[in-house]
Amino acid sequence: MTEVDLLIQIRFNKRIFITPKRIDLLRMIKKTGSLNAASKEMSISYQKAWTMINEMNRIAPSPLVIKQRGGSGGGGAEISDYGSLILKEYSFIEKKIHEFSRQLNTELNL
Repeated sequence: MTEVDLLIQIRFNKRIFITPKRIDLLRMIKKTGSLNAASKEMSISYQKAWTMINEMNRIAPSPLVIKQRGGSGGGGAEISDYGSLILKEYSFIEKKIHEFSRQLNTELNL
């Protein structure tokens, strides 16, 4: 059986902005409210997660993630309104890509 798998990569001003891994990180931050917890859940280092967020925030016209410094109550991270918009738009694109790849795979295997 032949199968085509399509991955989404979005560029902004010719720079890689969104990848599936970055979206997974944004979704995990939204779920956990913490960059540290999200990085642990994804089995990546905190530094790698922070680098991914920093890169997206630098490329974007507005930050996707807002990080609060730790303290006695601990820090946290939250997805900005712009970040929520990106997640919503990515989910729409993802749905369309999955529909297309399902159709393509069906036609390839007739």
